[in-house]
Amino acid sequence: MTGFSYLYDGTLEGMLSAVFVAFQRKEYPENIIVEQDLQESLFCGYIPTLTNLEHAERVQSGILNTLGVRAYDDVKHAFLSDEPSKGGVILRYLQYTMKRGSRACTHLAAPAVHDFEELCSRVSKEAHYMLQFVRFAQLSNGVFFSQIAPKANVVPLIMDHFAARFNIQPFMIYDAVHGLTGVFDTERWWLVDARELQLPAHSLQEDEFQALWQTFFDTIAIEERKNPTCQRNFMPKRFWNNMCEQVPPQLRNLRPKTKTPTQAIQVKNRLLA
Repeated sequence: MTGFSYLYDGTLEGMLSAVFVAFQRKEYPENIIVEQDLQESLFCGYIPTLTNLEHAERVQSGILNTLGVRAYDDVKHAFLSDEPSKGGVILRYLQYTMKRGSRACTHLAAPAVHDFEELCSRVSKEAHYMLQFVRFAQLSNGVFFSQIAPKANVVPLIMDHFAARFNIQPFMIYDAVHGLTGVFDTERWWLVDARELQLPAHSLQEDEFQALWQTFFDTIAIEERKNPTCQRNFMPKRFWNNMCEQVPPQLRNLRPKTKTPTQAIQVKNRLLA
């Protein structure tokens, strides 16, 4: 056996409890792995760790007092990653910086800090993608709904953005990958476990609004300047399934009936009248 890893229950408190154990025992596990995601290796041992809220709070206080609020926020961001190595990356970052103080957080030449910053950057990039590519559809009950499939658990990071901008209408953002939904009721937002989510149908006007958006998307395109490679660079194809403008015309529920921006405005005014 060449190394060992800790196992935890998948919660932030469980992760911090495992970090506490590592500091307490002065151990350097290769990784901290969610127990239910474990794929055992013949060359690695596994040590279960229990979630202890007191231990988790002590680690939280230690990070805040030694490294500052921003460092703790970065740890929470890194924890939202889907990468299997995130536990080990977070632990090595804390083992390096907690010994040296807050200035060590800027030591990008140190592998532990560099790997951690790269992990945080990938989570932030995924959240930024969601701010650009989220598409809402109005349901029959008046709630606006969006389905996303991100590579990180970023719904907690994007809810403030949409709650501030859509503060007069209720909405839901459903993460189909992580089974999590952010719900906003025009006053506050919260997170809901939604692994078996059942939704009402679209409102009567939703298909017409989507047709308007599809028409706008098609109208502003310049056929001679189409560049699929460039488009995929700015709008990765993995987001297309949840974007109505990327549905091929032959598969759309309601084919656009408007051919010019002027006609589109006329239809919009009729719908809003």
